[in-house]
Amino acid sequence: MLSLEPGTYRIINIARKKALRVPDESTNTITSWQVQDEPNQKWFIQRAGNGYRFKNCGHGKYLSVHNTQCNSQVYHGSPTTWKIIPRTSSGYLIQLEAVDRVLDLHDRGEVFSCVLLWGRDAIDVLLNQVYIWPANDVEPQKVWDFERLGCETGDESKETEGIIPSGQTEGDETTSRDESVTKKPLPALDPIATRDIQIAQQARRIQLLEAQLSQRDQEIERLHDEVAVLKSQESSQVSALHERTMELEKLVEKLFEQESKRPNNAA
Repeated sequence: MLSLEPGTYRIINIARKKALRVPDESTNTITSWQVQDEPNQKWFIQRAGNGYRFKNCGHGKYLSVHNTQCNSQVYHGSPTTWKIIPRTSSGYLIQLEAVDRVLDLHDRGEVFSCVLLWGRDAIDVLLNQVYIWPANDVEPQKVWDFERLGCETGDESKETEGIIPSGQTEGDETTSRDESVTKKPLPALDPIATRDIQIAQQARRIQLLEAQLSQRDQEIERLHDEVAVLKSQESSQVSALHERTMELEKLVEKLFEQESKRPNNAA
């Protein structure tokens, strides 16, 4: 695990070149966006035992999860402990402390045209949402870079109260000191935009299932080949045994024939 110096950072996705942020129009969510010099794209990284906590500089809460199920969306909430794991020369995985779940930016460009076409805040939020996913198959959208901006950590003693251990969920508690902030409601999604987003998400699930099926087909084919080899070996052994038996039968017949031709000395 990386030993990162606490401080103020911008966290950028390697694949999409977008920064992790808390959108001003929806401060309970965490998404990604083009890199800008805005407080909501800056994070205080604080030590927490053997891991780290990520506190948003603009809105004051933490990178968190409601649960640890695969494909769960991250959100802006209570303190949660994460690990920073080096993956490439300039990239890292951000993983829950005790569970194989890493940050995964779902926006791979499949439906990015929706943003250009409709330009609505709600669509932007949906297209750039961040989820947790197993790290077993490391893909570029799971890898992040940390751009150091300063030494401030935003750490206060009172912030340690109510920390959620890694692997646990916050439950239904939604109250916080930021509730006084007036939130602009998200505009209603265009039905066509909603459909396109759902299609893109389903397409990703289908790709994953197809990859799993392909692996299973390859394994079945390998097993079939092994069975064919075993059958071939068995057939060769049976054939050799049959030939040996025939030779023995001929030898016995020959011995009987020789014995029958001997003169009878008893006379």
